[in-house]
Amino acid sequence: MNNKLSRLVAVAGAALVAALTVLTPAAASADTASTLAAGCRAAPYSATFSPYFETEAYADLGVYRTTSQCTDINIRSTNSTGYNVCVIFTRYNRCNYTTYVPAGGQWVNAATDVLDGTTFYLRVYKGGANYVVHAGVMDF
Repeated sequence: MNNKLSRLVAVAGAALVAALTVLTPAAASADTASTLAAGCRAAPYSATFSPYFETEAYADLGVYRTTSQCTDINIRSTNSTGYNVCVIFTRYNRCNYTTYVPAGGQWVNAATDVLDGTTFYLRVYKGGANYVVHAGVMDF
């Protein structure tokens, strides 16, 4: 009887360890994902823009600072034009990331895993056409 009880406890313990190993990472991932996504890519957004291009090659939208709302710098077009944007983390006027933003409102990450409180500049490129407006929203 003692031997049967020992085996039963061992089997039950192994089953419990297996169940916790399988369930714990999934539950932690779901909680982490929902916490990180809370408020991100949802109005009110961190910034909006709509520069009008005549013949300029690009427009610098300004200086921004990341928040804890999102882990990435997110952007989407709010009109019928697609365009390229670049994120600049220094004052040396060089793009750290360049990303295509499609027309029609699909969110894209202009930069990922950016620390909270990071200062950055955003540059929007005109593309081929003159006399065009590139409008969009950002969340960071």
